[in-house]
Amino acid sequence: LSLKDPKYNFAFHDMKHIKEANEKYILMEEVEDDPCIYQNALIYDYILNADNPNSQIIKYLVNRGAKFEVHDEDTNWTPMHFWARRNNYQLLELAIKGGANVDMQTLLDPKSEYNETLLFEAVSEPETYRVTQLLIELGANVNFITPTTPLDNAKGSRNKKLLKDAGAMTSAQLDKKYNIYWDSEECEKDESYMEKYCKL
Repeated sequence: LSLKDPKYNFAFHDMKHIKEANEKYILMEEVEDDPCIYQNALIYDYILNADNPNSQIIKYLVNRGAKFEVHDEDTNWTPMHFWARRNNYQLLELAIKGGANVDMQTLLDPKSEYNETLLFEAVSEPETYRVTQLLIELGANVNFITPTTPLDNAKGSRNKKLLKDAGAMTSAQLDKKYNIYWDSEECEKDESYMEKYCKL
């Protein structure tokens, strides 16, 4: 496989800016005053700009260190979270099948291991049920807890049905099933309480 093969459309005017470390393609250099740093991630640049993005190229880049976990500094989202919210299921499928984590999290709380996943974004809008269906089919955790679950936040009957059919539960149902309960007062007293609760 060669990136120079024209059939892969891997041609960028700023290829010279790609950082190479131990033959790994990591990120493109940050453009001065560019508010969307994530756009400069090589793997997203390829997906968004190639005429016909190829999953083989995506896997090639992933195997050499290209990262999907590149978050916008203002929103703490990756492009994949925007795609989930905007119903771009084709791009999501391409990225996930190319090696992206189907449970990719935001960085709303950088210190936490339990931030909202792509599924939370998908179910937040009734019309994005096709993204919800895709994520579930590709193995998304329908009971990821933050301490709310995707079903707690789901909008629209189709999103809710897709989640329930996949075994999703509300946080209250999970609490009852595992005999654990969220204590907001304890959370205020103990900064690590939410992490402990989510791990349960």
